[in-house]
Amino acid sequence: MNSEDLEREMERASLLKNRFYLILNNTDSDSFNMTAYDTTEPDVVNVEDVPAGMVILNGMIEMLENDFERVWDAGMARITFVNLAQSFRAEFEDDEDADNLREMTDKVIEREDNIVKVNFGEKQ
Repeated sequence: MNSEDLEREMERASLLKNRFYLILNNTDSDSFNMTAYDTTEPDVVNVEDVPAGMVILNGMIEMLENDFERVWDAGMARITFVNLAQSFRAEFEDDEDADNLREMTDKVIEREDNIVKVNFGEKQ
């Protein structure tokens, strides 16, 4: 078993049941690989019974495959906005207007919590 196969097996072994996963791995600075996993029970009988998570996962894959530029632009816009809001927040942290600024940006910045960055170190 080569290292790529071993890595794929380790990835599968770490998945929890009843989840939908979309995993993106950087291959270099300009490209990535995408893998989707569905660990739910296969009990979907017809289109009306399709879980919302499955619909969204398929929609995201569709957007990535057929409207990549739009997804890219939206991602860059979000990163730029969050960085700008955080810099404003840090700049005005001690300012009397900090509470007002915090109220305006907290709702949007908290959405960043959907992305959980984890550092496993050099080796797993």
